Amino acid sequence: MQVNNVLSAYQVTANNTANANQASNELDSGQFMQILLAQLTHQNPLEPMDNAEMMSQFSQLNSLQELRGINTSMESVSVTSQTTYLTSLVGKTVKASRADGKVIEGVVEGVATDVENPQVLVGDEVVDLIDILEIKAD
Repeated sequence: MQVNNVLSAYQVTANNTANANQASNELDSGQFMQILLAQLTHQNPLEPMDNAEMMSQFSQLNSLQELRGINTSMESVSVTSQTTYLTSLVGKTVKASRADGKVIEGVVEGVATDVENPQVLVGDEVVDLIDILEIKAD
């Protein structure tokens, strides 16, 4: 059934996004530690780095990582919400406008979840979600 394919596509997208974000977080943490080590190595011995300043920098790094985690979670919730909405359209009659000005009407037979461009399958045509003009419950 089409719904399983949609969930599989969502899971792949979510896993790829999580892996990419995790890699960028680790890179940022490594870069921060290199900068901090360079600061400590090259600091003026007569004016050493203030402990409060160092803790402030650690707190800022931790806040940045937490915000990225929240952003990843919000993206995941958005994708899930979008997928749920798209699957709710299966079996409903929609009227949509095409780029060439043609208006098509038909029953939604499937969906394609793409975070940037969600689409529904109406007959043998793929329609962007943004092009749907009317939704009728059957």
